[in-house]
Amino acid sequence: MKKFVIKAVVFLLLILSTIFAVIYLQPVDPDKYLMVILDKHRLLKTTPQPRVILVGDSSLAFGMDSAMIQKATGYNVVNMGLHGGLGLIYIMDELKPYLKKDDIVIFALDYTHYMGIGTGDNTLIEVTIVMPWIIKYYSRENYMPFINSIPLTFQRRLKGLFNPSKEGVGHRRSGFNEYGDNIGHIGLKSDYFKGMDFIAKYIPQARELNMTRFLPDRVNDVVVDKLNWFASYWGRRGVKVYLAFSPLLENDRPRQEKILRSLDRDIRKRVKIKVIGSPLTYIYPQKYFFDNEFHLNGEGRELRSRQMVEDMKTDPVLSHAPGR
Repeated sequence: MKKFVIKAVVFLLLILSTIFAVIYLQPVDPDKYLMVILDKHRLLKTTPQPRVILVGDSSLAFGMDSAMIQKATGYNVVNMGLHGGLGLIYIMDELKPYLKKDDIVIFALDYTHYMGIGTGDNTLIEVTIVMPWIIKYYSRENYMPFINSIPLTFQRRLKGLFNPSKEGVGHRRSGFNEYGDNIGHIGLKSDYFKGMDFIAKYIPQARELNMTRFLPDRVNDVVVDKLNWFASYWGRRGVKVYLAFSPLLENDRPRQEKILRSLDRDIRKRVKIKVIGSPLTYIYPQKYFFDNEFHLNGEGRELRSRQMVEDMKTDPVLSHAPGR
């Protein structure tokens, strides 16, 4: 029995060592999209006050002209938008080492964030490949999603050993500028737009409903609690928190507007964060999107950024940086 237990432990250790080696020890392309997280954290560490930190997902990475905002308001801008798979809880957690009194945080969340419970997917592991120390800031809610994603991440990394994939030119670390905005896709035309035809392959009812995705008409209660906790905790430490809206691909606009009005009312009623703007002004036709309904192209980016400036100008704090 003792020999069996020893062999079982050794076998388990070999398996775990193999998984660890495949996931963490093989080289990572230095120009890989997720590698830009290193640059974004450097910006969080070094960008001086007064500053505005924009928080969201890839729709923020692809869809914001931070230089325009900085010029219009005088605030130094850091765009932390990166990947929706990280989840709301992660994008709150990664700010922990850097936020300080008088910082301004603006959440520009995609609508999918309001539907879930804030946890991430396998991207939580992929980020720790690039920046291992960040895991110490993970909230306990992300422990199980992290563990559950190990098999998928192992499979993807193992496949990459034998068949390395190359990300598109518009999805590279080198495409990001000094504010954390992705500008590598500007002026490019995507080979394929992941619209209705793409979505319907995986969600057949999408075509029947004439919707490329489901929009929430209210915020998940867990997300309400998380946002309110963040605003309360950091508010006591002198950080001002705001909420803005993300772009949405126009598709059956009357129905979209009805749902978004309901969501907007719910946010303003239950989320204790000051809201700027209206979701209705961020509904755009497909000509303003790049390769999917989350990523704006160059024209869309400028359109959204101008709207963001207008929304910020309605607030006395956001409209003009102190001393500028």
